Order: sequence, then structure tokens, then C-alpha cells
Amino acid sequence: MDFQSESLHKEIIMSALKFPFTVYQTRHRFNDYSTDDMKCGDLSEKQLRSDLGLDDVSDVVDPWTGKEVSIFNSFRDTRPKSRTEMAELLFNEFLRVSMPAYYLGQHQIFNNLVKHLYHGNGKSYSSPFLDSAYKNLIICGQSSPLSPLTVIKSSLDKIIVTGQKSLSDSDIELITPAIRNSILPKFNRWTDSFNGLGMSIHDIHATNIQINQIDITDSGYVAKITFTGQDHFGLDKTDIMNPKFHFIRAFRIWFVLQRWEHFAFKPFLTNMKAEFEINSRRN
Repeated sequence: MDFQSESLHKEIIMSALKFPFTVYQTRHRFNDYSTDDMKCGDLSEKQLRSDLGLDDVSDVVDPWTGKEVSIFNSFRDTRPKSRTEMAELLFNEFLRVSMPAYYLGQHQIFNNLVKHLYHGNGKSYSSPFLDSAYKNLIICGQSSPLSPLTVIKSSLDKIIVTGQKSLSDSDIELITPAIRNSILPKFNRWTDSFNGLGMSIHDIHATNIQINQIDITDSGYVAKITFTGQDHFGLDKTDIMNPKFHFIRAFRIWFVLQRWEHFAFKPFLTNMKAEFEINSRRN
């Protein structure tokens, strides 16, 4: 093979990028069950009460004694609740006292997640409502130049303006660092404190961004992009020891339901996906 043919061969290899192609993946991996917030039933009553300060859990039932919490209990001898009965009471209270965190919006997402914690036995969760909320989050973030979708488009604009007809490995090496310096989507906006999404998801543990397809012509390009996010619907010790959460009854109930050895309701993965089409026309 002569030098010219070899150069042409290398160029073809570089340009033959196969799609879908991952342009960004967080350090946090998907399907990670090793984190503390994915543990359940691993703590004793002594650890919860003495080490983590969870004496006062519920306004309805005392999980440590099984007795209903009522000013009238001192005048009557009530039968202690079974653990099944206590769990049902605690889940109902969990939803009720969490209402301020979701009264302005996505109550169905939070309600469904809590019900899934009760019935789902640790199975991963996804829903069209969650996908829609995730997509809207990314769209709203486009007002910032640090939005990953904006960064991808501006990177493609720069690359394809040079006259390239396809993407190469070296182009991806330009796009990925740009995404790394962007602000990934998270449900940590002020409104998320009241629309249910802050308590349902808040941070997003793992994010993957793929270019599914790109068509480049003389007049411009059309690219299809998929964002995939995954979070953990569970609490870790750092969460419950944070004063921001420790003194909120909903989080104390949640932590005991998940981590006490006699309840051990299993946390689970929440999956979300959003697809976009971006395009640009050359002048």
C-alpha cells in the first residue's frame, strides 16, 4: 500500500464512527447497588436510636413499642401494632407529611415512588411521567450556555462548519471534555423543593449521553441525542445525619422503613430517558 492509499485508509477508519456512540458517561456507574443509600435492613434499633438519634420517628405510631401515639393512650391499654400494621401506618404518614414537598406539581411521581418502595421489593422504576420531567429539566436548562445539550450543539457547529462530512474519533475527543465542563441536569432547582421532584430524585447518580445518529449534508446537519439518567430512591447515613433532613419527619420515617432490620423495605433504581433532535443549517 502506498503512502497516499494508507492515508486515505486511515481517514476512512477515523470517519467510520458507529452509532449510537456514547459521548459522555459519569464516573458514577449505572446499576450500582454498592452505595450506602441502596442498603436496607442493616441497622438495629440501638444503632438507629443511639447512634443516629432516631428516637422520635412518628406522630402516629411508635415503631419501637408498636403503640399508637395519642394523648389518650395514657387512659387506655391499647394493643401494640404488628410490624405489618406499623409499616402501613408509617407509609401513610410518610405521604401525608411529605405533602409540602410536592403540593405544587409532580405529586403522582412522588406518590408512585413511595408506593413502589412499599410494594416493589427493590425492582427498578421508570415511568412516562418521570421521563417527561427529565426531558423538561434538560430543555429548561438550555437557557444556560453550560447546558450539556447547548454544549453538544455548539461543539457540533464548530466541528461541522469546517466542512467535515462525518464525525471522527478526534471530534468526539473535543465534544466529551466540553460536556465534562457543563452542568449536568439535576432536580435541585428552587421549584423542585415544592413540585415533588427534589424529594423524588434531587441529584441524579449516573448520566449517559449518546449521539444516536447524525446526518450531515452540504446544507447542515441533524443529530439525534439521548440522555439517560439513573438515581437511587433510598437514603444513606449521610442524608439522615444532615440537619437539613434529620429534623424533617418524612426523612426519619423513610430511613427507619428502609434501614431498620425489622422493616427493611428495599430501595430501588429510578431510570429516566429523554431524546432530542438538534440541527443547524449552513449559510
